[in-house]
Amino acid sequence: MGYYTLTEEILNSLSKLSPKSRREAFALIGRLEIEHISDDVLYWLDSSQHVKTKNFPQGMPYVYTHDPHVLYLCNECKIEVWGQKRGFHLENSHEITHPTMQELREYFKELPTIRPYPVFEYMPPIIQAYEGTQFFALEKSRDMTATWLMVALSTWDVLFHNGRQHIFQSQDAGKTLELVERANTIYENHPYFLKLAIGKVSFNNGGSRSGEMYVDRTRSEILGFPQGPDQIRQFHPTVIFQDEAAFQPLAGEAFAAIKPAIQMGGKFVAISSANRSYFELICKDKTDD
Repeated sequence: MGYYTLTEEILNSLSKLSPKSRREAFALIGRLEIEHISDDVLYWLDSSQHVKTKNFPQGMPYVYTHDPHVLYLCNECKIEVWGQKRGFHLENSHEITHPTMQELREYFKELPTIRPYPVFEYMPPIIQAYEGTQFFALEKSRDMTATWLMVALSTWDVLFHNGRQHIFQSQDAGKTLELVERANTIYENHPYFLKLAIGKVSFNNGGSRSGEMYVDRTRSEILGFPQGPDQIRQFHPTVIFQDEAAFQPLAGEAFAAIKPAIQMGGKFVAISSANRSYFELICKDKTDD
């Protein structure tokens, strides 16, 4: 299937239009891009496949995340450096030994905490496995950004596909709310032309104080709930996602409660860092033992 190709020349030409015509053109570009995005989640995630501009020479990002870690850009070599590594970078890359605080301020620019989502080489196989299985479990480490990836996959589904329902669960209401907030962060930071095409998205804390996000155009939603079976038993979701499942004492009961609905066509997703629990049985396919 051939897709519309957005170029820098097209974007530059829009500046010559009236405000009304420019908005209509941006909305059209967004709708054409969504045709490609809805078929290919990796295209949406991977900025290197998007239009390259002066501001985005490596490709315009569509997906942004929030990272509270302090990151700096070296003004000399344009390399990104974590805050605590600035002195080491100056000594090893620019032969500035024992830099002063004044030198650190002069050589580096602090970057925003809203940053383009990085696609690492191990992610496409994870996405392929996620898309190809009904019961998906992933053992993760903290540096994999696996939670952001699972949230992004759910966000992509509800933003660009009709009638989807995703349920998020974590240890408590506050942690689940943070997951749904991540989904809203991804939506809020789309380029202007995509936000125009996506349309209205509502976010609130919801009745369980665990987060709700609703997309008017697709009539799709993300619902957050604390751990446990009782809150989710009546639903028949497209996807249920348990984050840090190994640290949810009620993960097994929740899985048992939702399994009949999942077997009718939904998907169960659980990820966690290591901990002896029901999650271990899921990963080893021994839940019936």
